[in-house]
Amino acid sequence: MRTFCVLAFVLVLAATASAATLHVAIDRQGFAGPIQMAVAPRVDGKPPEWSATKTLAAGKSAVTFDGLAEGLYVVLASGPRPLQRLSAKANLAADATTLRLVIPRSKTVLRASLAGKPLARAGIALTHGELRWHTELETGDDGRFAGELWEPGGYTANVTRDRTSAPHRVDVAITSKPLTIDVPDRHVRGRVVTADGTPLAGAIVNLRSEDHQGTLSVRTRSADDGRFEFFGVREADHTLTARAPSYLDSDATRFELRGAPAQRSIDVALTRGEPRAVRVVDTRGGPITGATLVTSCDGHVKSTAVTNTLGSADVAVPGGTSCAIYVLPKEGSLAVQRVHGSEPLLIRVPDGSSSLRLALQTDTGEPFSGMRLLMRIDGLVVAPEIARLLGSRGFSLVTNDEGSLSLQRIPAGTYEFWPYRTAAEGQMLYETAMEFAAPIALTVMTGENNATIRFQAR
Repeated sequence: MRTFCVLAFVLVLAATASAATLHVAIDRQGFAGPIQMAVAPRVDGKPPEWSATKTLAAGKSAVTFDGLAEGLYVVLASGPRPLQRLSAKANLAADATTLRLVIPRSKTVLRASLAGKPLARAGIALTHGELRWHTELETGDDGRFAGELWEPGGYTANVTRDRTSAPHRVDVAITSKPLTIDVPDRHVRGRVVTADGTPLAGAIVNLRSEDHQGTLSVRTRSADDGRFEFFGVREADHTLTARAPSYLDSDATRFELRGAPAQRSIDVALTRGEPRAVRVVDTRGGPITGATLVTSCDGHVKSTAVTNTLGSADVAVPGGTSCAIYVLPKEGSLAVQRVHGSEPLLIRVPDGSSSLRLALQTDTGEPFSGMRLLMRIDGLVVAPEIARLLGSRGFSLVTNDEGSLSLQRIPAGTYEFWPYRTAAEGQMLYETAMEFAAPIALTVMTGENNATIRFQAR
C-alpha cells in the first residue's frame, strides 16, 4: 500500500504540473545554413534524451517549444557539419523562458595519428564533458579533419580505425588551435569461442585498465568470426573478461602491457553452466523482488541473475567448482551462501539494520585516501571482482579523500579487512586470506558503528 500511495502522489503531481514555453533566439553570425534545435530534460552525468526537435530553415533565427514541463533542460543547436554544435542549459519556469545563442565564428583542425603516423579514415566520437551530448566525425586519408567549431571546451574522444575494434579513449580540450590525438601502438586482440572451439559472435568483451590515472573500462562485442580488438590501450595493468547469454562468464585474465609497440593476443573460451533454482526471502519469509544474484567461483564472477516477483531466479553454476552466491537486494543488505549439491537453494537475507563508518589514518592522523579493502564477512572472503560490483551499487570498499568509507544498510556481524593499493596486491591477499588474521577486525552491531584505525609508519 505504501508503494502505491507514493506512485499515485507522483502521478498527480505530473498531471497538474504547469506547462512551460521556451523561446530560442539565435545570432547566426553569418552562418546561413539550416539549424536543428533539440531539447532534453537535464540529468547530471547522463546523456540527454531529446524530447523535442525542430528545424530552423536557412535564414531563420528563432524557434519556440510549447508544452514543456517545468524544470532543467539541455538545448542543442546543430548544423550540418560534426563540430557545428552549440549547447546551453535552460531553467524553465511557468512563464515563458527566452534563451539566446550566439554562433561563434571559429574553426579548428583535428588530427588522428597512430604512433606519430597519420590515421586515415579514423572515426572520432566526441562526448561533451558536462552536458554529455554526442557527435561523430571522420578524418581524411591524411588523418586530418577541418571545420567550423561552435563550442570549444572539454570532450571525451573515442578514436577507432574501424568499427570492429573498441576505441582508444582520451579526454581532450578542443579549441581553435590544431589538436592532434596520437594513439599509442598498444593493442589487445583475440577470439571468443565455445568449449569446442566454435567462434562465438556478439559476446561482450570488457577490458579494465588500472594505472596512476585511475581505472578505465572499455567494452566491445566479438565479430561473426569471434574476433575482438581493443585499440590503443593504456600502458597499465589490465583485466579482460567476456560474457554471453546462456554462457558462464569467463575467468578474468590479468596481464601488463608496457611500452610501444606492444600487443597481447588472448583467446577466451565460454562454457555453459548447470542451472540452479534459487529463491530469495527476507527474515520474515517474504519474497525479495529485483535482487541481483552474483555467482562467484574461485574468486571469479561466473554468472548474474535477477529475482522475479516471487523472489525466484535460475542461476548458472559450473560443475565441480567451489562457488558462492551473493545476493544484493535493491533496498540494501547483503547475503552470501555457498553452493553445495544440486538441490534448489533458499537464501534468507538478514536485515540491513547496521552501518559502518571506517577511517584509516597514519599514527599522526593523516588520512589514507584511495586505499582499497579486501573484506571478510562472518568468515567468507569477498573476492575483489565482487567488491567492484558492490562498489557500483554504493557499497564502496575504497577510502575517500578523508581516508574513510561508509557502508550503509549492512547486516550485523563480524567484518574483517585487509588494506591494499593495487589489483595485484588485492588478488594476492584474496588467495592467501584464509591463512592469515586480518589486520582490521570489527564486530558490527545493529545501528551506527564508527571505527578509526591508525597505522604506524614503517
